[in-house]
Amino acid sequence: MIGGAVVFVGLMMAGLATGLWHGDGWGWFLAGAIILTTVGILDDIHDISARWRFLIQGVTVAAACALSGVYINDLGMLLGEEVLVLGLGFGLFFTVVCALACINAYSMVDGIDGLAGGVTLVTLSGVAILSVAAGQTNTGLFAALAGLALVVYLLFNLEIPLLRGYKMFLGDGGSNLLGFLVLWMVVAGSQRDGSFAPVVAVWLVGIPILDMLAVFVRRSLSGHSPFQADRTHLHHLLMSQGLGPRATLAIIVLMHGAMVLIGVAGTLLGWTEMALTVGTFVAAGLYATFNYLLVAKRLPFLSSIQS
Repeated sequence: MIGGAVVFVGLMMAGLATGLWHGDGWGWFLAGAIILTTVGILDDIHDISARWRFLIQGVTVAAACALSGVYINDLGMLLGEEVLVLGLGFGLFFTVVCALACINAYSMVDGIDGLAGGVTLVTLSGVAILSVAAGQTNTGLFAALAGLALVVYLLFNLEIPLLRGYKMFLGDGGSNLLGFLVLWMVVAGSQRDGSFAPVVAVWLVGIPILDMLAVFVRRSLSGHSPFQADRTHLHHLLMSQGLGPRATLAIIVLMHGAMVLIGVAGTLLGWTEMALTVGTFVAAGLYATFNYLLVAKRLPFLSSIQS
């Protein structure tokens, strides 16, 4: 369970290489990352209750965002031509809610080898492209170097031929770190740097959030707690169709990659924020339909895909 530590060391080196730790609030990101990774590691060892885990995560994120100034201040022009401003109080609260969702979404998606790391790598690639295109080269370089750290982890997690027998896992410490990293990058990119519109953040986070929302809705409708563990996540549903872990990994990463690609292409091609917003509802509807068909086992052709 040292994958989180490996990625954290990579982030440290990325911050040093780009000089980000010395300004723009990145030092507060580092402090928050240390606390959240430590809490996750302790949860792996001692199984911390969900209440205490959420409390520590919420306080940590609130402090890091308030002290750094990296929080969701506005939602862009979602409703037309006027910017929807949240302000400090509600904006900080909304950021904490989004952070808790993101951190726990990445924890939930970490159910098969390579999945949490793979989708995070795709997201960081999108952030790097948009940051560099907007002239935020330091942020783009940091995202790229953080992605490189993930590649190192993935080589061990997926046990490429030369590394068989040296497998590592993220653990809760690693998944907490990845969720916080993604949240920070999309908030910094959309709010502080102005590299992309706030709605693009939804496209960049993509499948992990859609999966978490679908699971929460399904559990609530069935009368269970949204936080009660079960086997209804997307990777579970795909594997129930007869797919192997590697085929499941490939399908989910491709789905997530398609969402990130739309967000990146829409930004670079100058699509309106309204178009991108409507697109998120279309994507959510398509995902919900696909999810329903998986639950109903109405996609028999998937079983023919070789793992």
